[in-house]
Amino acid sequence: MDKTAWFVVSLCIALLGLQWYINDQNAQEQAAATPPPAQSAAATPATAPVATETATLPATTPTAKPETIATLTTRDSEGKPVARYSFQNVGGSISGVEMLGKVINTAREELNSTDVRINANPDHGIGTLLFGLSNDRAPRFDTTTYTLIPEASNDKQVTLVGRCGELIIRKTYTLKPLQEGERTVEGNAYVLNLKVDVQNSSGQTLDARDWGLYAGGMGQISSDEFAYYTYYVNLVDGSFEKHAPGDFRPWFGKTKERCYETGLDNMEWAGLMNQYYATIIKPDKASANNAFYAAPTQLPLQVTGEKTEHLELALGLPDFSLAGKTAAMHGGQKNFSFDIFTGPKLNLMLDDMTDNFRMIDRVMDYGIFTIISYPMNWIINVYHGWFGNWGWAIIAMTVTIRLLIWPLYRKSYTSMKRMSLLQPKMQELKEKYPNDPQRVQMEMMKLYREYGISPMGGCLPMLLQMPIFFSFFWVLQTAAEFRGESFLAWVSDLSLMDTIFTIHILGLDIPVNVLPILMTLTTMLQMHMTPATGDATQVRIMRWMPLMFLVFCYYYPSALGLYWTTNNIISIIQTLIIRRLPAPELVKPVRKKNGKKSFMERMMDAQQAAMAEQQRQAQMRNVTKK
Repeated sequence: MDKTAWFVVSLCIALLGLQWYINDQNAQEQAAATPPPAQSAAATPATAPVATETATLPATTPTAKPETIATLTTRDSEGKPVARYSFQNVGGSISGVEMLGKVINTAREELNSTDVRINANPDHGIGTLLFGLSNDRAPRFDTTTYTLIPEASNDKQVTLVGRCGELIIRKTYTLKPLQEGERTVEGNAYVLNLKVDVQNSSGQTLDARDWGLYAGGMGQISSDEFAYYTYYVNLVDGSFEKHAPGDFRPWFGKTKERCYETGLDNMEWAGLMNQYYATIIKPDKASANNAFYAAPTQLPLQVTGEKTEHLELALGLPDFSLAGKTAAMHGGQKNFSFDIFTGPKLNLMLDDMTDNFRMIDRVMDYGIFTIISYPMNWIINVYHGWFGNWGWAIIAMTVTIRLLIWPLYRKSYTSMKRMSLLQPKMQELKEKYPNDPQRVQMEMMKLYREYGISPMGGCLPMLLQMPIFFSFFWVLQTAAEFRGESFLAWVSDLSLMDTIFTIHILGLDIPVNVLPILMTLTTMLQMHMTPATGDATQVRIMRWMPLMFLVFCYYYPSALGLYWTTNNIISIIQTLIIRRLPAPELVKPVRKKNGKKSFMERMMDAQQAAMAEQQRQAQMRNVTKK
């Protein structure tokens, strides 16, 4: 890779580091003022209205202590348990979902086989009803005590019933079957269907407005994760949208405590996501209201207890009216149905679920590199199927990429080598015209044309690798597959740093990470083997580039360090192979008569003409002054 390409790479890495720093600082700022999920003080057990109806809702304080009253365990097609759902009595909701078999992403000393738990710390469970959604005040949560109905529950279904004021609410949670016709959908192991039946037991009509279904809270699972992967997301009119916690604290404008957005155009689903997991709720057509509620909140990390900024979200329910109970008939009844996904962001699994959750695979969040990242993720999964280890899959993927770009790399190296042979002549021009840099540039362009050298020949082919690099970077950053996966002797988790020990210096604990150090050393060796181009100042600046990489990538997951180190080693091997080939010579090419000029030749002609015109105008200005 020539010096210009290294500079571009370094600039991109610097921008990534700056983005990480800014988002990290934003995550540590004081969170937007978010009232706790308590109910309005004006609401009382006897007079808490839903809207203008006369039927009442329960007290704002739970009448019982939250406790688990049922669990459901889901299994994959091989019979292995993958998730465990816990249901609590308060709110009749999902208090948490354990990701079985996936160790928590925390610091090394905390790797104690603790399973990740989605919605681990919010005060309310997924599936809790909310009342009075608004931008002006915090909503009220259903704190009714629900009871389990044993005769309507089994190992695939949990049925809970509670009396919310004068409403009887029945919730039925059912595991989604893996088999859909002739297809086996592995992602269904992370999906529950929730049916909510609301019946009016009072003698008066209920007109319900601004109700919602809680999707829980989500943020970092541990302090080692990146906070800026936390978003609330939705699919509106076929367009995937995501919003960060920072949206509540815009640089310009007033800080928002919450967002209740209504009147959206065909919202199919909404939910929350962090770096590796997501919670998505998809209502059926009769239950959709094209509205959602979101707010920032402070919640503790699962292991350390350190409070960090999270997001919480709820889906709006359609407004409805229930007739009152009379002697001749029961009260009116309304039914809602939702599919709830709570699971890891596994690209192939999510892609297989798009028949039911359209475009749910977009939560992989590859951004502008999606078109390249998707096939990369597919290929690395294929390699994992062959080797059975994600570390070797990363190495195989890196080898594949380097083989694909081998022609570009060889062309780039040859071009840089020929340009380095031109350095003595370029130095003579600088000595000949020491006070006329514009003339030097014109003469250099003539040399390029005379010897058929393109100044972009060494840079442009390598710049084409940048989309590949960043695409693979996002694949490695968001792939839940790497969580808890070891490689070699010291890499215990590819989604974490490969720290072997920690050094205590000046009150700071500095981890010693092997792969970033190897990455830096191999980068320095690779640059040393690359033909030098540019002036002495550029060469000195480029010598510091590996240290910049070390600073920006030192705390990144070891999967990225493994990729980059492997990439450097293969580049070194390819360079050694190219060096054994006949060395390029600095000869003037034989140009055919009436031969068409190449694109780069036309570009150089245009640049030379522009420089000549600038020089002519400068001479005319000097004559005029005299």
